[in-house]
Amino acid sequence: MKYLMIFICAMTLMGCVSSSGWRVDTQEVEREVSKTLQLFPSQTNYRILIVPDTVAVAAEYTRIYGGSTQAPAFYSSIENLIVIPRECELNILRHEIGHAVVQAYFKAPIPTWLHEELAQRAELP
Repeated sequence: MKYLMIFICAMTLMGCVSSSGWRVDTQEVEREVSKTLQLFPSQTNYRILIVPDTVAVAAEYTRIYGGSTQAPAFYSSIENLIVIPRECELNILRHEIGHAVVQAYFKAPIPTWLHEELAQRAELP
């Protein structure tokens, strides 16, 4: 596989390193996001794909959606996949995990604007 694929269901991500050098326990981030949103899905099962940079983020977006993006990272509900660059900020990771938590919590589709609003609220603890 071209990029490092992390499966969240059984492991802790220690590969998302920001320019300031922090390492992330994504299970803890997910718990914090769930608490912030007051949404506690029984199971999330998303994956995180860590790519080298935002150019690779855009390439993955094109692979999945066939379009282009300037987003620094994204969550794909089609593949239940978060795509982030190796150097990312914690608020971006929290936002994308927010999308995964919302997707897992609501069994029926919710409006895009609500999905985005909840993910934005997940950015800060």
